[in-house]
Amino acid sequence: MIEQRIARLRAFLQEHDADGVIIVQPENLRYFSAFTGGEGALVIGLDQAVLWTDSRYTEQAANQSGTWYDIKNHHNALSSSIRSSLNDMEIGVAGYEENFLTHFMYENISDGALCGFLPCDLTSLRAVKEPYELKATRKASNIADRAFADLLPYIKPGVTEKELAARLESNMLLLGSEEKSFTTIVASGRRSAMPHGTASPKVIEAGDFVTFDFGAVWEGYHSDITRTVVVGKASQTQKDFYNLILEGQKLGVSLVKAGVSRREVDFAVRNYFARYHVSQYFTHSLGHGTGLEIHEQPVLSPKSTGVLEENMIVTVEPGLYIEGKFGVRIEDSVAVTANGCEILTKTPKELMELL
Repeated sequence: MIEQRIARLRAFLQEHDADGVIIVQPENLRYFSAFTGGEGALVIGLDQAVLWTDSRYTEQAANQSGTWYDIKNHHNALSSSIRSSLNDMEIGVAGYEENFLTHFMYENISDGALCGFLPCDLTSLRAVKEPYELKATRKASNIADRAFADLLPYIKPGVTEKELAARLESNMLLLGSEEKSFTTIVASGRRSAMPHGTASPKVIEAGDFVTFDFGAVWEGYHSDITRTVVVGKASQTQKDFYNLILEGQKLGVSLVKAGVSRREVDFAVRNYFARYHVSQYFTHSLGHGTGLEIHEQPVLSPKSTGVLEENMIVTVEPGLYIEGKFGVRIEDSVAVTANGCEILTKTPKELMELL
């Protein structure tokens, strides 16, 4: 697996007129070396590769990274160690992670380096998932589904958003999640109109919409799901509003398929909302990839380029948010297939009235 990833990385470098790369982002370190330690860097040339870390992790790095890398201790001099590898490998142009490497570290590495530098984004190399990555995401999604099912009896008037978030996160941990995927969103009543309304001390009231956006992590892979419920009996206005988003979400899921334009999937859902004159309340992209990071490629948005490919994972999460009133979002994570998609998040999507 690692050998194939390194081969794809080297092909990527050659396509971009580079003959080496510096990797320091933890997710990319893990992906290209299997190393999960808290500190390190990869320097990869076209025929050599070094994993730099410190004395706390050298044994772990050797165990996790096998024979693919020379494991070296940088002795608290990571930048100069990276530079020495670039020079020793006689790398002419080194790629670096433009969205992660700090300016301070870049300056320290480049001072005395004999190569040129090329900013690049390696996250696209992680977009198409391998069988194990799909399996891990299914497991993370299953944990989140089970944790939410266990939470449902506790969603009632009088509890706070923070209490519900704490219980939900505890449920996921007890079911085997390594951590929460991201800061759990619990937004009720008027706060449900906040797309990223993380849990507050607000007390849940009868008649509230309550939006939950959360995820579990298994073997480093993140799940992502959003469900909105009503505490008590839903009004007809709430039912109509919810079902409008539900139909838009189902439309988006139905269009996910290998070869389909990412932008067109997003556009179709926006066009659907426009027919009902509510598109102005849809204020974010339709979806994003998940994996070792909670937000990664591919993206479904008006600015997206490219097409969906088989075994990509992407969320489909339309929402409508009316400030001062309420909001609803419904989200599934799906794996792209040749003929459609596999829905990884199994919690029912029909409106739940928690009586």
